[in-house]
Amino acid sequence: MGDVVAVIHARGGSVRVPLKNIRPLCGRPLIAWSIKAALASCCDRVIVSTDHAQIASIARECGADVPFVRPADISRDVASELVTQHAIEFHERERGAEVDIAFTIQPTTPFLTAADIDATISMLRNDTALDSVFTAGPIHERPEWMFHRDEMGRARKYIAGVIQGDSGVSQALPELWHPNGGGYATRREVLFADNLIVGRSAGIHRMSDLASVDIDNEIDFLIAETVARHLGFA
Repeated sequence: MGDVVAVIHARGGSVRVPLKNIRPLCGRPLIAWSIKAALASCCDRVIVSTDHAQIASIARECGADVPFVRPADISRDVASELVTQHAIEFHERERGAEVDIAFTIQPTTPFLTAADIDATISMLRNDTALDSVFTAGPIHERPEWMFHRDEMGRARKYIAGVIQGDSGVSQALPELWHPNGGGYATRREVLFADNLIVGRSAGIHRMSDLASVDIDNEIDFLIAETVARHLGFA
């Protein structure tokens, strides 16, 4: 069985929250939360892919490997698979052997735990029909109730049909989940042959809505601080 290598994406160019990945959350740099979880998991190596010297320094202090500076051409807003592919290729050249699974982590989902990582990887390893597994949280804003505006400003249903009867009762609608950004376990061949992190035959590891907090804006830090205390992380 080949290695499982975790790749934490942590570029320095966050626009909405400058240097978001090392912004303190309950007194710890945001990226430290993901590194701690990954190091305690079954992953054989934890690599942080960054283009920023301060992020690299903090990541090393937290125990992660930062064996390269992320190239400029993948340090912009680019597809996540390119970043993971680069890190895995570097690892394989260095070690002289191919990995089995790449585990992509976005540090903006700080309540991802080692248990979540292990469960995600285990699901992929135990089900040969799956090519990937991702962590997900429950949705609350139903797509069946969403609209877009046409050029005249009129409301148009995003999903065809009317809101009537059971279609207007959330409890009567099917359970839906969204990728929460925490982690993505991907078989090597899918990552490179298909250029996908979430493949065409994916599984879901479910996390709670609280644990699925994804930090994107300033208000998300306030929410995350409250959730961290509620979950006993702070």
